[in-house]
Amino acid sequence: MGVDEILMHPDPYNMDLNEKNRLKLKAIKESFVYHYNNCEKYRIFCKSRDFSPDKLKGFSDLSKIPLLPIGVFKKYDLLSVDKQDISIIAKSSGTTGSVSRVYRDKITIDRLTKGVFKMVDWMTEGRKGFVGALVPPPGENDAWIIQSSSMIFPKYFDRVEHFIRGGRIDINYMMKILSDPDLPKPRHLFGPPFAYLMLAEALQKNSITIKLDEESLIVTGGGWKSFEDKSIPKDTFRGIVSRLFSIPVQNIRDSLSCAEINSWITDCRCFKKHVPPWLHVSIRDPENPDEEVGVGEEGLIAYLDPLAHSYPGFILTDDVGKIIVEENEVCECGSIGPCLHENVRRAKGAEARGCALRLQELIRETK
Repeated sequence: MGVDEILMHPDPYNMDLNEKNRLKLKAIKESFVYHYNNCEKYRIFCKSRDFSPDKLKGFSDLSKIPLLPIGVFKKYDLLSVDKQDISIIAKSSGTTGSVSRVYRDKITIDRLTKGVFKMVDWMTEGRKGFVGALVPPPGENDAWIIQSSSMIFPKYFDRVEHFIRGGRIDINYMMKILSDPDLPKPRHLFGPPFAYLMLAEALQKNSITIKLDEESLIVTGGGWKSFEDKSIPKDTFRGIVSRLFSIPVQNIRDSLSCAEINSWITDCRCFKKHVPPWLHVSIRDPENPDEEVGVGEEGLIAYLDPLAHSYPGFILTDDVGKIIVEENEVCECGSIGPCLHENVRRAKGAEARGCALRLQELIRETK
């Protein structure tokens, strides 16, 4: 299958552009045919939009694939497999209390894991080491960011520790772990941006600085959600964190994902968000989501995700972004496009949702 071919590529973020486009199209075509035939709700939806597999011929037809508004996962169980085959139910909460449920089987999870491995290989340049997670351990919360990272990180990195304990950032425990001379290096950190600011405030209050390694990465994920009023410009945030942990600014990267897709879109050293080669991103007109906007124009972000096996992964989100490196271009960092601009935000009037929203309810303070 096309999706397996692209996931098995030794260096997918630097593959030939023509090969990438060929394998991506093959993977998405196979995925669409599979879900059309196996998910009755999605097939009915496609028929209502007068779109069927025989109309998906070339790359230009990808924009015609019917997109599921992200809110449907709060109303319906969308499945392309038997429910008995489901291994994990990913949940994403909103401010109104509504919950999205995304059903993943073993095939989907295996593909997700392989894809994240490829992304981390690219981002860390193969340097594994240690990850300190500024999120609670999986036993304390079932947010998808925790489920996915706790499922994947221990399989990739040499050691993983959680610095959120009992709903608080445990600075003493963090200092003890990070100062261990036997800790695998480089030492990386991962968590939502508001957790880093809470940590920064506590460390600065106690005149504490932490010197990580030259090759350490600090990765943010989940966004600000209901902390939006406390959000700061990304370059300001990177400056604070760079000084606090004594690492180069270009080693501070943001990531983008959601419970409904099976990939992480992460910054390169030039702070452009690289779309994994198997995932197709399309920017849609908010007034007419059937239409794409031009390159460099803002719109609603849509995903065509062929890694999804247990449910149709053709999603229209309520996130707003723009493409700044095109499908057939190479980023200044040297890796292939497409890339999103680093600033992705919620659409006006959209419900705050996602993992960071759930985490900010759990992370109360430092200790």
